[in-house]
Amino acid sequence: MHPSHYSWAIGLVLIASLGQAQDCNNPVPVCGDVPEAVSLNYAQNIEFGCLNSPYVTVLEFMTNTNVTSTGPVYIDLGGVACQTNGVDDVIECVVIKPDPQALCDVASYQAVSPCSEMGGATSLQSEDLLPNTTYLILLGTAHDPSTTPCNLTVFLSGPAVSIDACCTTNIAPGQSVELTASGADEALGYTWFPDFGLSTAIGNSVVASPSVTTTYSVSGFFGGCQYSDAVTITVGNPLGLPTSFTPNDDGYNDTWDVDGLLDYNLADIRIFDRWGQVVFRSVGYSQPWNGMNGGKAVPVGTYYYAIDLNDPLLVELETITGFISIIR
Repeated sequence: MHPSHYSWAIGLVLIASLGQAQDCNNPVPVCGDVPEAVSLNYAQNIEFGCLNSPYVTVLEFMTNTNVTSTGPVYIDLGGVACQTNGVDDVIECVVIKPDPQALCDVASYQAVSPCSEMGGATSLQSEDLLPNTTYLILLGTAHDPSTTPCNLTVFLSGPAVSIDACCTTNIAPGQSVELTASGADEALGYTWFPDFGLSTAIGNSVVASPSVTTTYSVSGFFGGCQYSDAVTITVGNPLGLPTSFTPNDDGYNDTWDVDGLLDYNLADIRIFDRWGQVVFRSVGYSQPWNGMNGGKAVPVGTYYYAIDLNDPLLVELETITGFISIIR
């Protein structure tokens, strides 16, 4: 199905679901990174763990297809408006793995998160979840909805409800790099945007050859939800290289601070004087150059640098070269 048609169909399913009962046979579908407004007003009792309430609402979500590192989900309950005589009512919350063929079979439930009992906003984290699997979120309260409403917002996030794009990297002008996506339903495919500089705009693997630094986003579907992720391809030198500094111990601009260089732990940095003698060398750049050589301040003047990033995840770049002026 074309993605736009699929999104339209999902919208109809969500609208229909929200208009129906929120019981265990017909849970409300929720998507990652999309706030879901929920009213705890459905009269049913599900005794499981900390849940022993007359009003239990059931939400449903599905994990991604990433079989190697699905990870947990995080649940944030916010915007809570559930009080009796000005006192916050207790809201119970737990994530469980049900029998997908019998969602109301409490005997089959397996808790995959702590059981939270809080008044007001709260958060909880599940254990690492299985891929491509249906899970339920149980929300319970003893608050009587016939007196005042009991409303809140559920926000589901985390690696188990996301897709992954790989990999943010740096290339030289004219070079290419493979971009990949994982986690979505392969039968529904992936769509990349923008499409300029790409070998194709669809698929879990594309080749990017941008002429300028570009951020590519990719979207895919699983569990009736659309998800997206993004990678940035930097074209050319990824570093911010000052052309001068003033090592005069006044506390300002005393070292040669290179933006972005700390990201490359294996970078080989060499600085030379005008006769080609090395005055500074470092693998990694945890200690920026302070204009010293062998414990002595180097003379005012122009110096030259050569930097090899040596990052195995990067497309090979030529040695980065340039000059620095020391001013005192």
